[in-house]
Amino acid sequence: MGTDRMTPSASTTPARLGDDIIDRLVTLATEQPDRTLYVELGSDLEENARLTAAELADSSARLAGLLGERGVQRDDVVLLIATRPSEFLVGLFGCLWAGVIPAPISFPRRPEHLESRLEPVRRNADAVALVAATPQGQAEIAVLEKLTQGSLPVVQIPDSAAADPVPPVTDRDIAYLQYTSGSTSEPRGVTITHGNLAANLDETQELMAMTPDSVNVSWCPLTHDMGLVVGALPSVWLGMTSVIMQPSTFIRRPLAWMRTLDRYRGTHGCSPNFGFDLLVDRSTPEERAALDLSSAVCFINGAEPVRRRTRDRFLDAFAPSGFPAEAYTPGYGLAEATVVVAITRLDDVGRVLWVDAAALEQHEVVLREKGDADVRELCTDGVIHPDYDARIVDPDTCEESAPGVVGELWLAGPSVSPGYWRRDEATKEAFGGHLADGTGPFLRTGDLAFIHDGELVICGRAKDLIVIRGRNIYPQDVEQSAELAHDAVRLGGSAAFAVEEEGGTELESLVLVCEVDGEPDEAEVAAAVKNVVLREYDVNVHDVLLVPPYSVPKTSSGKKQRSATKRLWLKARGLG
Repeated sequence: MGTDRMTPSASTTPARLGDDIIDRLVTLATEQPDRTLYVELGSDLEENARLTAAELADSSARLAGLLGERGVQRDDVVLLIATRPSEFLVGLFGCLWAGVIPAPISFPRRPEHLESRLEPVRRNADAVALVAATPQGQAEIAVLEKLTQGSLPVVQIPDSAAADPVPPVTDRDIAYLQYTSGSTSEPRGVTITHGNLAANLDETQELMAMTPDSVNVSWCPLTHDMGLVVGALPSVWLGMTSVIMQPSTFIRRPLAWMRTLDRYRGTHGCSPNFGFDLLVDRSTPEERAALDLSSAVCFINGAEPVRRRTRDRFLDAFAPSGFPAEAYTPGYGLAEATVVVAITRLDDVGRVLWVDAAALEQHEVVLREKGDADVRELCTDGVIHPDYDARIVDPDTCEESAPGVVGELWLAGPSVSPGYWRRDEATKEAFGGHLADGTGPFLRTGDLAFIHDGELVICGRAKDLIVIRGRNIYPQDVEQSAELAHDAVRLGGSAAFAVEEEGGTELESLVLVCEVDGEPDEAEVAAAVKNVVLREYDVNVHDVLLVPPYSVPKTSSGKKQRSATKRLWLKARGLG
């Protein structure tokens, strides 16, 4: 089994409770100054940096001082961009310390993302400065120059080492702006208050069974809600340790995540569904057998639809590593509720439901048996934390849906954001839901769902739903069928959508864009995909576009951007 395992920190005494995350940091720095909160790993998995409670508090106080020296005032918005996790965390906590509102952003992976993702954020945030780490190479320098446009001052995080520390501001309100991934619309800045964050960290702690002895092992981007709130901030909230690697390390070598779990005796982590598939696809039985993953307690599969096939493949592949089946934990969350909403019970591996396909297309839930004809497979997404008032609602009538009927998930509770930054109409639309009897307000999540035996079941996004001949077709179901139709089609690498005629009427057919490995016979792959979709859904596929790996646009958390994929298809076919 694995060797050279490391103990991140010796102290296991919990810190006293504080009102918000800065209070927690101050308490930790005072009572447990040498407590290791963060371990940053480089691409070779060697430690680049460690941050103790005292070091993080001191660095935060100095960055807050530097912000003041540069004229950045309380309640100003700044863009926060940093590649290295340790610098990002100093930047974040320095802003919170100063009462400055950070809007975390990430360096784009592709040049076109600068216009499509970062420019809308820069415009909406109306930031007064850019808080940045030292850029890593010419590409990052070019991004910073574009974002500042010659007028936005840059506050370099490393420069704060020479600044005088200042005390934290009091009566803190807004913590940060979490820009949504834009999987169905232009990115919007979700306003996360200190109260929202405190409530969600408490909920996360309870649902994931985190303690000061827990060790987070994370590769998810810190600019994403799950990577930040689940993968990093519990360290300050509880006084536990988080071992963090950059996402690029995981994408290049997925098994690095599990090797880090083994080495540091990790207990907690999180990943979108595709991450668990990558772990299986890009590791060998011999590599997996050399690992000891028995310390795992709760590893969330979230941020995109959860698949039974992914769960079964992962648990089978890593059973020789000792990964506990109950530690694989489907969950559901969204930025508008800070992040965590529901997580599967830790004594359960998550249930699978088989429902009548024709009934589901009419938003009705009729349970069937595995192996029955014409069924759809759905995974439960866990138990909603009791802090939430959760309702399943008919989005058209605003009446609560009857049991066994799919509706839109509406939420209220202390983790729910007050709204989108500088977008009053969008806030009213999303956060102003009221039931027909006037009860509210609720967050309208846009997710179609139902409750079964106390567990949430997500069916799909309302905006992604494909309506053909009066039937409601969930694109993720079609995509999964397409990905299993031919060995060349990559798992998690397809996107389905409807197209429109010039008159605006949707064609009674679908388009699929599928990533493929190698150079397969395109006609053969397309025919296989079309045949499977026709057989399983009784729907003709208008066109199948085959593209190289990593061509289907996705957000930083792995969510497919179907609207962007549609634009890719239109351009490829000379239609747009």
